[in-house]
Amino acid sequence: MKNKIVFFGNEQLAQGLEKPITPIFDALIAHDYEVAALVLPRDPSSKSRSGQKMAIIEAAERNNISIVFADQESDLDGTLRKFGAEIGVLASFGKIVRQSTIDAFPRGIVNIHPSLLPKYRGSTPIETAILNGDNETGVSLMQLVAKMDAGGVFAAGKIALNGDETKQELYEKLANLGAELLIENLPKIMSGELPPAPQNDADATFTAQLSKTAGDLDPTTMTATECERKVRAFLNFPRTRLHFMGQETVVTAARIVPNFAGDDWADIIPCAGDTFLQVTELINPKSGKKMRVADYLRGLR
Repeated sequence: MKNKIVFFGNEQLAQGLEKPITPIFDALIAHDYEVAALVLPRDPSSKSRSGQKMAIIEAAERNNISIVFADQESDLDGTLRKFGAEIGVLASFGKIVRQSTIDAFPRGIVNIHPSLLPKYRGSTPIETAILNGDNETGVSLMQLVAKMDAGGVFAAGKIALNGDETKQELYEKLANLGAELLIENLPKIMSGELPPAPQNDADATFTAQLSKTAGDLDPTTMTATECERKVRAFLNFPRTRLHFMGQETVVTAARIVPNFAGDDWADIIPCAGDTFLQVTELINPKSGKKMRVADYLRGLR
């Protein structure tokens, strides 16, 4: 007999992704779990600028899985109980889940969180790991509680960071790791063989939500390292902006130039601490197209 599950969230573990993927959702289906429903906090169709469906909605429709929009349910908990699922699985729901909703499942809800809890609780752990230049990060399978990211941890998996990952690349690695970790541990969680280990709240760190101005680059106060990390962490949203060649320009790729002693090169920006940043790719302010800086400068000349 199949184990019934209700899946919460869109599986987009970071904001502003160029290519959303659904390995966690797909893995549950592939490993003979019956995903009875997909729950999203709201219907995203009214806010879609591209007119395209979310990747996880397309995956649900391909597999004839019911879709529930939480904000349209007068009795969400009652609706969820009707599916008869033993457990919920959550990955990027974007909204605090009430305790009564968690209690609608005999085994509660398992949250796939892209950090090594209690480090980096909150909504931007992927971006924060890049900004801080961490050597490693990972995924935690956490027992969902009403307090944000504070539940006990069932299992965790680590990956090493090489210092050049973009947000998109790190998201894909962590989403795939989360899928593997969930499939490996879910049977023991559902049977009660794997109890959650409490987190040490004293060690908890919290990440900040991203505003549209969070990506502004100020080379007079930021080092080249800080600027380069921000470019990788904030790709697509909120994007990094720099006053470049007389215009506010979105930077999509850059590199640190050690020991620069050249002439006044247009693509090399002096930064704080006597450091230098080379802008290698940007979005043309006039055409809106992504292009190499060398081509952009050639066009200006």
